[in-house]
Amino acid sequence: MRHGAVALLLVVVFLGGCALFVGPPVAEFDIRPLVVYAGDRVDLDASRSDGSLVDYRWEVAGAIEHGRTLTTSFAEPGIYSVKLTVEDGQGRTADVEHAVTVYARSGTRLFTEDFSDGTAALGRWPLDPTWAVQGESSIESIHGSAGYVLYVNSARATYHRRATLLDLPPLRVGQKLVFSVRAMPLQTQEEHTFLIAPGRASMDLPPASLPYYVFSSTYGGSAIVEPSAAGTATPHPVVFTPPVYEWHTYTLSYARGTFEFSVDGALWLAGTMEADPSRGGPSWLVLGDESLTEACQTYYDSIVVSVEE
Repeated sequence: MRHGAVALLLVVVFLGGCALFVGPPVAEFDIRPLVVYAGDRVDLDASRSDGSLVDYRWEVAGAIEHGRTLTTSFAEPGIYSVKLTVEDGQGRTADVEHAVTVYARSGTRLFTEDFSDGTAALGRWPLDPTWAVQGESSIESIHGSAGYVLYVNSARATYHRRATLLDLPPLRVGQKLVFSVRAMPLQTQEEHTFLIAPGRASMDLPPASLPYYVFSSTYGGSAIVEPSAAGTATPHPVVFTPPVYEWHTYTLSYARGTFEFSVDGALWLAGTMEADPSRGGPSWLVLGDESLTEACQTYYDSIVVSVEE
C-alpha cells in the first residue's frame, strides 16, 4: 500500500473514531422581548443549543412547530410553558422547558358587569349553596341611571353570597389589580353584614386570599379583613359607614404585598398583606349580604376589574 493511501486510511479511521465521542446535544433558547404582553410578537431563538443538530421541535400553547427560530404570540395573559426538543444526526435528543409570563397592559379591563341583560345576568353569578336560598336574590330594574342591578336579599338569619369566577392575569412589577363595585346597602344596622370580597379561591374564607371589605357589627363597623395562610382573619378598621339608600363606588386595589381601599376615589385605608396577586389565575369575586336577626338588602352594579399602573 502506498504512503498516500495509508495516510488517507488513518485520517478516515481517526475522524470516524472521533465521531464516536461527540457529546450529546444540548437544548437551550432565548425569549425576546424580556417583558411579554398579550397579543404582542414573541421571538424564540434556539441558537444557544449545542450539537450537530438536525431538528428543532417547539411545543407552544399546545401547538407543534419546527425551526431554529420561531415567532409566535399569546392571545391572553397568563403563565405559559414553552418546550424545545433538539435532535442530532445520531438520533439523540435533548429538551428544555421554560415558563413564559404574559402580562396584560396597564389600562386593560379584564371584566365588566352592569347586569344590562336583566335576569339572564343572574346565571353568571352562581349562588353559594352552603348558606342561602335561591329566591333571596334577583336582577331588579331601578328607575333612573342605575337600570338593572343585582339585588341581594338575606331574608333569613343566614349568609347570601353571589360570585363570579375570573381568570386574573399575572402582574409585572409596578402593576396593580383593581376591583371597582358600585353598591347601595339598604340596611346598616346591628347584625348585618355587607361584603365585597375579590381574589378568593372559594366563596368561603380561604387562607391567604386577598383582603376584602366588610361592614359588620362583628367588626364594629367597616373593616378590611385580611385572611392569612395560618387560617386566621385580621380586621383592619376603616372609619367609614356606608350610607343607606345611597350609591357609592367601592374600590379595592392590590399590588405585590400591598392593598388600598377607596370609596368614590377617596383613599380610606392602605397597608401591607400576606397574599400575592402577582401570579394571577382563577379567582372568585364574591358579593354578599348577611343577617343574623332580620332581613337585609344590598344593590350591586357597575363592576369593573382592571390592571392599572
